[in-house]
Parts: sequence; C-alpha cells; structure tokens
Amino acid sequence: MILFPFKSMRSGQKEIADAIEKTVKERGKLIIQASTGMGKTAATLYSAVKAARENNLKILFLTAKHTHQNIVYDTLRRINESSSEKIAFAGINGKRSMCLFENSVEPSLFIEFCRAVREQNMCDFYSNTFTKNKDVKPAAIEALSENISDTKSVMEIARSFELCPYELSLLNAKQSTVVVANYSHAFDPSIALGFTIRTGIDPANTILVIDEAHNLPAKILDMTSFSISQRNLEKAYSESNMAGYNDIAVKIDKIIAEIRKVTKENAVDIKGIFNELDLEKIEDIVKFHEKGYNIPAAFMLKNFVDKLLSSKDDDITYVSIDEKGRRINVNSLDPADYAKGVIDSFYSTILMSGTFRPISMFSNLLGLEGHQSLEVNGDAITDNRLMVIDKGVTSKFSSREEQYSKIAANINEIMEKAKYNMIFFFPSYYFMDRIYQFMNEKDRIIKEEQKMEREKKNELMEKLSFSSSVLFAVINGNFSESIGIKNNAVKLIGIIGIPFEPPSVKLKAMQVYYDKKMGDGFEYAQVLPSMIKVMQAAGRGIRSKNDKCAIILMDSRYDTQVFRKYLPDDVITVENNLVDMLQKKGFA
Repeated sequence: MILFPFKSMRSGQKEIADAIEKTVKERGKLIIQASTGMGKTAATLYSAVKAARENNLKILFLTAKHTHQNIVYDTLRRINESSSEKIAFAGINGKRSMCLFENSVEPSLFIEFCRAVREQNMCDFYSNTFTKNKDVKPAAIEALSENISDTKSVMEIARSFELCPYELSLLNAKQSTVVVANYSHAFDPSIALGFTIRTGIDPANTILVIDEAHNLPAKILDMTSFSISQRNLEKAYSESNMAGYNDIAVKIDKIIAEIRKVTKENAVDIKGIFNELDLEKIEDIVKFHEKGYNIPAAFMLKNFVDKLLSSKDDDITYVSIDEKGRRINVNSLDPADYAKGVIDSFYSTILMSGTFRPISMFSNLLGLEGHQSLEVNGDAITDNRLMVIDKGVTSKFSSREEQYSKIAANINEIMEKAKYNMIFFFPSYYFMDRIYQFMNEKDRIIKEEQKMEREKKNELMEKLSFSSSVLFAVINGNFSESIGIKNNAVKLIGIIGIPFEPPSVKLKAMQVYYDKKMGDGFEYAQVLPSMIKVMQAAGRGIRSKNDKCAIILMDSRYDTQVFRKYLPDDVITVENNLVDMLQKKGFA
C-alpha cells in the first residue's frame, strides 16, 4: 500500500492529490498553480505513484535543472519508508554532466564526441559496461544490485566499478517505476526518442510530470533552435574542400558572404541554399575528418543544415554579433505545436509551478487542449507573505535619471528601519551600480558580480545566512533562481523595475508573430517572460510553510492591469508610506 510520506496533508495538498487521481483516471492533462513552500511535490508524487501502481504505468518526472531533483529523490524515499510497497526509482542527468571520461569538449559537440570515442573503443568506462554485442557485462549487473536510485549514488558506484554512469542510469531506469530526468530527455528532438527506447519508457503507458513547468516554453524554443559561428563555417568550408565536396564548399561560402554583409544584428534569408541530399554529403565530410577526439566543424554544419531544412515559415534566421564574432541563428518562435505533440503522446500529463498565472497564457504557449486547471494557495503561505507594490517610483527609461535617487531613498529607509537580511534585485548591473552610489550603509551591502564563480556565490549566500546583510543582485543573474535560502534567512525581497529583455531581432519577430496569432504580441513576447523572472525572484524568500517574507515591487507599472494579473490577489499598493506599511505588518 502506498502511503503519504508525512503525518498529514497540509492545506491544498489533498486538492492536488485528488485532482491528479481524477486526471490520470481520465487520461487527461492537469495544470497546477500552487504556492512555493506548500508541498506540491509530495502531493503530486504520492498521487502519481498510487495511480501508476493501480494502472501498471511508469512515471517520467522532469525537472528544469538537475539541482531540482534532490527534493524528488527525498520525497520518493519518504514514500518508501512510510509504505509497505517499495517504489523503484532512477535518476538521470545530461550525458555530459555524468561523464567520467576526461575531456574539454564544448557542450554543443559532446554528443558527437561521445559517439566517436565509443565507436573507436577509446572509452574504457563504456567498454567496461557493455560487450561488443551490446550485452551488459557482469560488473554492470553487479553495480545494478547496489542502491543507485539517484544520480549522486550512480556516480559513486560507477566510479568504483569504472563503468559509464549515464549507461548505468539508463539500465536502472529500465527496471524502475519512476524515472527522474531533465526536460531534454522528453523534449529535445535529438535526445528524446533514443532516451525513451533505452529506458523502456512507452509514453502511451507513462504519466508525465513536469516540475517548474513555467520554464518549459522557453526551454523548448532553446532545444528546437540552432546556431553556428562564422568561424566554424569557415572551418567547414575548408573541410569540405579537403574531402572533395567542392559543391558543399560553394554553398557554405554563400552563407559566409551573407554573414559578412551584416554590420549589426539582422535577419537574413538563406533558405534554398541547401537541400536534403546535401545532408548526406555533409555526413561524409564529418566521417572523413573524424579521428580520435577531433570533432570536425562539419558536424556543427550538419546540425545547422538539418535545423534549417526542417524550420517552419514562422521561424527566424538572423545574424547576431558579440565579442566572440558573428553567428547565424535559426530560432523557433512558437513552442506550441512541438510541445502539444510530445504531451499528447503520454498517458497523462501533470504540469506544476508556483508561477503559472495566468494559466490561459501558458496553456496557449504549450498548445494544450482539453486540460483541467487547479489553483491552490496554502493558507500558511499567504499569511506569512506580504507583497507590496510601491507605485511612488518607476524604472521606466524615460523617467530613469530622476528616479534613481527616489528608489535609493526608499531602499535606504528600509535598511535603516530593518536590520535583517534582504535582497534587492535590479534589471541590470548598470542600474544596480547607479543605485549603489546613493546608499548610506554600504558596509552592509554585498554586490553580485558578473560571471561569478560558484565558490564566490556560495560565500555570498553564507553571509546571508548569519548576518544582517543586504544583497544587491541582478534579476536573471546568479541569485534570482535556484538559490537555497535556508532557515528563512532572508526576510525581505525587493524587485526594482521590470526586467524586460533588451531589444533584438528575435524579440521583435516574436512580438510580430504573437500579434498575428494571439492579438497581443507585447504581452506574450515581453510581459510574460519578464513576470516569470519577477515571480521566481519573489519566491526566493519563502521555501517552506513557516517562512515569512515581504516582497516589494518597486515600479508603478506593476499596478496596471497588464502586470497585476500575474500577481497574487492579496497584493497591496502604496505610494508614499512604504516603510509605514512594513512596520504595520511587522517587517520593519
């Protein structure tokens, strides 16, 4: 018998569990909007595992980042400890992150690098796992008898047996009821099919659970887009000539010529240069040059041409320029069709997040039809969270210069009255530095730096756990997502301005596209992505039902209809008495 992993269900958890039970029974789709810290992972896994056992199904539980998997493993262990039936589960990360073979290959080339070293019998870890006939070797069979249910234990056991951790995880997944993996394992076109075959996952007999699913639309766009640098095109040009494929070299040269015409980011039209037969020739060029650890640039060309030939009319092809040089990009603009195809292939799908408002927009982005929705806000979370819009200031560009001192004055007043830890998120490093100039208590302030090393980041987080420090950070930087604030160390989070994406060819194309499709390109292309960042940053302060945190949104635009619908219903608006409000509510 499968039992709930805690003594009792908290407010909202029974609603989630009951809704999932009903959804799986009907082979449907369910979107869950539930506050951070209310225990949606426990309620979801409990109900999904029960349904899987009753219907002889598997569960594929997807997370956006591998660091998010730990809570899933902990919850499954708790379910096993409290239940008479034991659930076999397996964790899998990306192949590159699990690789023990020492290499310095760039991420985009790793899959091809892995294939090359396996086929040339250069990877002992793989050779120790399988025979030449692909049979599992005795050492791997022995390792599978160990407790390797999460990726950390897989890495340890694989290292001790000198086996391939990724392959060991796939073998373990084949004999498990619950498989915990990354978005890419179901939604990356280059990975998904092979992954489901190797793990024995038949989508038609599998419950798909997607955690933090507000990330999914953007992740799918990343996974279905591709780019190649001018430098790699020039290398592929030389490789084509050396391999005797002068016709391919001529076509590459046409693309290089288009790139060289561009002096700033701009759309280009290169469709029609390559055809399907060219892909076979490029594959031959790759094989001609592929020796040992060397992955030719033609491999990148092959992936680029493949994406170019399969691109839709609405996709955008453009040249971008940065400090590394020029790149040509083929970007998808709409994840809906692809997401719908994947989601519809599963027995039932559960999508959950604390950042799913308004649900209708996310369902449109993911092409969901005939789904059920559930919004749950835990009473304890609502009672412990204060969200305030400070409409006396704005970061609007046209008013920015005169607003710097006003915003700084508000932050100074908060810091003067409140001697606990707090975080202020800014839309850019430049904006943060301008505000910092006006600060009175600079000795309390810790500033985020660009491209911080993990050790430095951890050091700053450590300071936030024991001193009355104030972190100045950039939204969408090192600290706005996936940081572990323990023991309610941060009591106030301020979000300064609205973190719109800077103008770009891609952003403009997306806005035009959604104007045609939905009638509101600005909201889909700019407002929604910005508000996802805002709500993720706002959620850093409350990670459990007992945490207490004030969230200050410093920009009058949050009080307009277009932004307010993304916020909780209990948000309060103030104009001149922000600190008075904080004192009244016990936060200053």
